[in-house]
Amino acid sequence: MRYILLVVLLCSTADQLLAQVTRIDTVNYPNPTIPKRKQYNFNTDYWYTVAVRAYAYEQFPQLLDQPSGQSASLGSAFNGILFKINDNQVAYRLQAAHFNNEITFDNECDGCAEVTGKFQNTAIKVGAEKSVNYSRFQPYFGGDLGFMMQTLNTKGYDANVFAEDNKNALLFSPFIGAKFYVVSRVAIGIEANFNIAYTYQKINAYADNTFTGEPEQTKRHRWEYFFSPVAAVTLQYNFGLINQ
Repeated sequence: MRYILLVVLLCSTADQLLAQVTRIDTVNYPNPTIPKRKQYNFNTDYWYTVAVRAYAYEQFPQLLDQPSGQSASLGSAFNGILFKINDNQVAYRLQAAHFNNEITFDNECDGCAEVTGKFQNTAIKVGAEKSVNYSRFQPYFGGDLGFMMQTLNTKGYDANVFAEDNKNALLFSPFIGAKFYVVSRVAIGIEANFNIAYTYQKINAYADNTFTGEPEQTKRHRWEYFFSPVAAVTLQYNFGLINQ
């Protein structure tokens, strides 16, 4: 009788255990959520920037007897360099540009409406810029102080005007601009500036196109103001991580 009761007890216990077992293939699980893309931290914090001025369309100080506000506006490409030292607040910059080309412009002097000559302009500036934010697209503003040397020589170009025009200028150039980081180290920048210049001009006018004899000289000191709607389109490379 004891054995019969033991068998009945074991069967009853096994039946209860089987009732609590759930088959794995009958359970429904929610679909796993997989992120569409990994979050990426775009780094723009670098100590140094070197840049090439790829294009510019700018005004220059007045030439010969041009009236105030009618200085030449000229375009150029790949004729300037820029170097910057950056920190978390301000970037300090040094730049240089050189224009060297034949130009034709309205002189507006007595007896001559148009002049052609060899024009050269070299500008060196130091300054600072402040970015509005530190994202991939960064508007900025700032100012430069600089020195400019400019010459115009009409020898061999013009049949009516035989002159050398030499001008030196001290500059203050406030500017605004923006830059966009194509990738973490490479950016494209564009800026415009307004130039306030104190200039010294010396014109040597000759009696004929041989540029011989004693020239008639004109000397001027004056304030000039000129605008560069595209002071520079730059290709920039950044290096030296600030937070590394």
